[in-house]
Amino acid sequence: MNKLSILVRASFAYSLTACFCLALSFQGVLAQSVETAQPVEQARTLIDAGKADEAIQLLNNARNTASAVDVGYLLGLAYHQKGDYARAVENLAISIKKLPSKDERYRRAIQVLGTSYYLLGQYSAAISYLSETSQLMPDSAEIMYALATCYVQTRNVTKSREVFARMYGVPESAAAAYLLNAQMLVRQQFEQLAEQELKEALSRDPKLPQVNFLLGEMAIFHADIDRGIDFLKKEIELNPAFAMAYYWLGEAYSRQLKWDQAIAPLQKSIWLNPYFSGPYIVLGKAYMKKGNLENAELMLRRSTQMDPSNFSAHHLLAQVLQRADRQEEAKREFDMAERLRSITDKEP
Repeated sequence: MNKLSILVRASFAYSLTACFCLALSFQGVLAQSVETAQPVEQARTLIDAGKADEAIQLLNNARNTASAVDVGYLLGLAYHQKGDYARAVENLAISIKKLPSKDERYRRAIQVLGTSYYLLGQYSAAISYLSETSQLMPDSAEIMYALATCYVQTRNVTKSREVFARMYGVPESAAAAYLLNAQMLVRQQFEQLAEQELKEALSRDPKLPQVNFLLGEMAIFHADIDRGIDFLKKEIELNPAFAMAYYWLGEAYSRQLKWDQAIAPLQKSIWLNPYFSGPYIVLGKAYMKKGNLENAELMLRRSTQMDPSNFSAHHLLAQVLQRADRQEEAKREFDMAERLRSITDKEP
């Protein structure tokens, strides 16, 4: 699993946990104190207070005296709250079979089951629960995103497009729906499927912005540089204020060692968006290759200020300083680059 997916899923888990705690506080069962309430009601109170471990202990002790359905249901909620999604599924999958479909507990159970399966990466199992929850909670962006992601992961691009279109409020048959679906497919590393969606988007609306950009970006990533350049030029014709298109065009020329051609689009990218370090790094490299060490240093120092942890920026700056015969400064930058690379290599 890539780092972006981990980050997105962690953010999703935090968001759902917050929503879960808020929803539980409105169930109307918290009037009694923890000291005087029955075990089931005590457990509800503890879960609402974020004390999942205490609730779990209480519920396990009450298995022989309290309703098995209530115990299993609340154990599922408690385990979900503490991030033990496997045990949440284990308990809820049993209790949900005995809950009436109109019971509020059933509604909560299918939501937590769906999100637990999703967060466990069991996407096929999550779909039916998330789909039902989405019908009950049509305005929940978190549920729609999880459901669409499950369809992506199971390669059902038609269904993922349908959900993303609903999530972003565009017609399912519109070119924009295909573009949105493609962007999500790219994020989750299904580029071949994304390319098919982008081509369909172009056939429906040849002037839709960002379609050519994504096709160009993917082409460059797969070393089809000339094809990537053609797509990026088309994007710039349609969308001349799009900084990233100029950045990737400059990047493409740099990969072909066409330093003179790389400089202009990189400059245009910076002028449109001076807060992204990427074009500064590539422009610094272009200036260095042309022997313009002063401008190379200026660009690379700017990039290290914006992104101090970027290995490439420090390594290129060290090379520039070395060529300028500033050996002590160069050594410091080489050492910094090496430390950063070591940290990156140690990351999971």
